[in-house]
Amino acid sequence: MGAMLRGLLVTKCIWDLVLVLFKIEPPGIGITFLYYFACTNLIVFFISFTEGARLGIEQSLLYQLGLAVGVITGILGATFNRSVTVTAVYKKSRVFQKNIEEVLTDLGFIATSELEGFTIYKIPSVKSLFVGKVFVEIDKRSATIICRSSLAKEIKNNEKLQEYF
Repeated sequence: MGAMLRGLLVTKCIWDLVLVLFKIEPPGIGITFLYYFACTNLIVFFISFTEGARLGIEQSLLYQLGLAVGVITGILGATFNRSVTVTAVYKKSRVFQKNIEEVLTDLGFIATSELEGFTIYKIPSVKSLFVGKVFVEIDKRSATIICRSSLAKEIKNNEKLQEYF
C-alpha cells in the first residue's frame, strides 16, 4: 500500500511540474522541493525493491533512509536549483536588450526559440542539462527573466546589468 501511495505522489508531482512548465511560470520552492524529494524516494524505492533483500537491509529502514535523504536533497534542490523570476526596469529597451544578450552570450547561452513573448536562451551542449534555460520577455519599460536562482544571481551581479535591478 505504501508503494502505491508513493507512486501516486510521484505521478502527481510530475504532473504538477508539467503544468507549471507549460505555463512558463517557474516552479516555486515547494514544487522544486517535492520534485527532488519524490525522485530521491523513487530511487530508494527501486533500490530497496531490487537490492534490499540481497543487502540484508530491512525495507522499512530503507524507506526511512529514503525519507531522510529525500528531505535533504529536497532542501538542497529547492535552495540552489529552483527557478526564480527577476524583473528589470529600464528606460530604453534596446539598450537593455543589447546588454542582456551580451551577458547571456558571455555565459554561453544562445537564443533558440520564442514562446508566448519569451525568448528562450539555451546552452548548446550537454552542460544545458545542468544549467537549464533562460526565458526573457522584454516590454517597453521592464523585462521579465525566468531562470534558475544561481544563474539569476550571476545575471543580477553582472556589472553590465546592475543598474537595472
